[in-house]
Amino acid sequence: MKQNAIKKQVARLEPFLSDLNHASSLEEKISILDAQSITLDFLEQSKTLLSYLKTADKHSEFVIKAVAAIGEGPIVFRGLDSIEEAPEPLENLVDALWSVEEFYDMIGGIVGYHCAVLKLIYEKEQKCSTEQFSERYAKPQGYGLSGHSPDLRHWVRWGVEHLPEMAEIYPVGGAGDRLNLRDENTNEYLPVAQLLFGGRTLLEGLIRDLQAREYLYYKLVGKQLTTPLLMMTSQEKNNHQNIQKICKEHDWFDRPRESFFFFVQPRVPVITLEGHWSMQSPLELTLKPGGHGVIWKLAKDHGAFQWLAAQNRKKALLRQINNPAGGTDGGLLAFCGIGCQEDKAFGFASCPKVLNAAEGMDILIEREVDGEFEYLVSNIEYTDFAQKGVEDAPETPGSQYSKYPANTNILFADLKTVENTLTECPIPGMIINFKNNVPFTDSEGKQCEVKGGRLESTMQNISDYIVDRSPHRLNEEALLQLRTFVTYNDRRKTISVTKRSYDSSLSLLETPEGCYYEILQNNRELLNVFCSMDLPQICSEEEYLNKGPNLILSFHPALGPLYSVIAQKIRDGNLAEGAELQLEIAEVDLENLQLSGSLLVTSDSPMGRRRSGGTLKYGEDCGKCTLRNVKIQNKGIDRSADNVYWKNQISHIEQLQIKLSGNAEFFAENITFNGKYIIDVPDGYSVTAYEKGGKVHFCKEKIQTPTWFWGYSFGPEDQIQLLKVYTS
Repeated sequence: MKQNAIKKQVARLEPFLSDLNHASSLEEKISILDAQSITLDFLEQSKTLLSYLKTADKHSEFVIKAVAAIGEGPIVFRGLDSIEEAPEPLENLVDALWSVEEFYDMIGGIVGYHCAVLKLIYEKEQKCSTEQFSERYAKPQGYGLSGHSPDLRHWVRWGVEHLPEMAEIYPVGGAGDRLNLRDENTNEYLPVAQLLFGGRTLLEGLIRDLQAREYLYYKLVGKQLTTPLLMMTSQEKNNHQNIQKICKEHDWFDRPRESFFFFVQPRVPVITLEGHWSMQSPLELTLKPGGHGVIWKLAKDHGAFQWLAAQNRKKALLRQINNPAGGTDGGLLAFCGIGCQEDKAFGFASCPKVLNAAEGMDILIEREVDGEFEYLVSNIEYTDFAQKGVEDAPETPGSQYSKYPANTNILFADLKTVENTLTECPIPGMIINFKNNVPFTDSEGKQCEVKGGRLESTMQNISDYIVDRSPHRLNEEALLQLRTFVTYNDRRKTISVTKRSYDSSLSLLETPEGCYYEILQNNRELLNVFCSMDLPQICSEEEYLNKGPNLILSFHPALGPLYSVIAQKIRDGNLAEGAELQLEIAEVDLENLQLSGSLLVTSDSPMGRRRSGGTLKYGEDCGKCTLRNVKIQNKGIDRSADNVYWKNQISHIEQLQIKLSGNAEFFAENITFNGKYIIDVPDGYSVTAYEKGGKVHFCKEKIQTPTWFWGYSFGPEDQIQLLKVYTS
């Protein structure tokens, strides 16, 4: 369909779309469709459809006539008369069409969906926008989270204290195609959430981050929190079933099953660049997920807002499944703290955007309307830069970063505001992207592939409808008071994503390898700058890819997650080139550790005990490890093995491994461990290592309760202070 034809089609559809939207009953809507000559002309050509309609219900009649009215009847119902046993395939098709009609009812159902796509095609091809207002773009004013200023400590404290009113929302419907993530047995694609990163799925990583913040709250306030979790799954490649399988296999991550709320993202029709519907096969629509912007409407349709309100949850943090770096240090706590304390309506956690990267931008938009000024903070997707007149220019001449910050899809939302906004905008940020080929049958019945896309949407663009108005232009200080806010943090502490498999011809950006490399840099900074440890610089990207990382550093998020907390648990010492330090534990006291080789400390109960029902009770009854002036020397990692470092699939020649079960404790001071050790400490025991006669010996003692724990409290200027409390 040429551009002029699309323009004429939109002009034809809009009047009766308006009539449909104002109709009060299904019967009235059917009458409006019957008034379109194209509807009856098509139906008269299909005896099978006419026969079917004689006994069909009103819902079926409506969707069939809606498809006919938009001119897609010959394509969608092609081959119906020649298919044997037609009723079942036809009924399946009608059911799929009714799902589209029902979900998109607020924009006009099937007719509204088709019209919206045609408009977007026209605008994209014409490189124009239907925006009625002259707009001025600027970098949003925001709160800086880099460094460790008193303001940042205040914001983190706010984040801790407001945790009881927070929920978390995860869109987890991604299929993992670009990661080539497949089941080893069936070779079927798996959801992105199932990607093993650091030895665990991405979904488990998000929930560990959440539990670390809940554990921090427990240590500071003394109360247990269970944050409600909303997850938007999809039917694409069995995503919904796989996500629930992950949760069940992990016993719901030691959380109450009733604290999870699932809803399934609908699949929507794919439409070609010419404006026609794509068919996978006769009477089978080509359907794809409609983007994460539908998350708000789905939440409302499924009663999620009421569910959260009943639990006194007023605000929500949204995180993308493929960003393991997003929980680093205190960024999320400060972000949510500002949003809650200042009672903001919406928020973007942002950072520098890599120039020319396929990333959206967070932009302050100013409009002058009827003598007043309107302000909003919006996301503009990289596919729409040209259409919106946005230039991805460097921040300063020669800079690798853009003048506008990146959209990271770490979002803050006031739930009541968002719910109310849905009446004005049920599906925000509607876009269409024709990057893939889709099946199409031409007018002669020939199968081919053409460019196609579906109506997608973006959850962050609900902010486009949270507008502040002023009789005069606002200054920088006043812009900070807008209902939508932005925080700025270091990029590798805010976003490092796992979107695609590594390709040696491309950069590390958006790959698991690149994400892991940046997390290693974060952890190296933590140990060097905050914990005062001496250790090598992280090797270059080239060396990293060719030889593997020269340092491996990983920590359970409950060790902090704040760097300022970890710095009080780990103090001084040094790590040699090639060292590996993995601490899957929250309660450690490491002072002057000298490590050459591999040290792995694991606790199966890092934050407390599992109750009889399987849920976790935060507390001091957990694994603990104390190492003071300890020297460790072993051969460490087998660098000749086929290691996949970012998955934590690593072979060792030698290592010191300390494994703590339940309420187990290990203590070593002024001692050297040479070679391989695997030390298992059972639940309810304390093991002390000591050196005698040039050999390491172990003393095992039964303990009834923990002998020590870290006490947390807020000190001057909201600094979190740790005190080692001895109980015996």
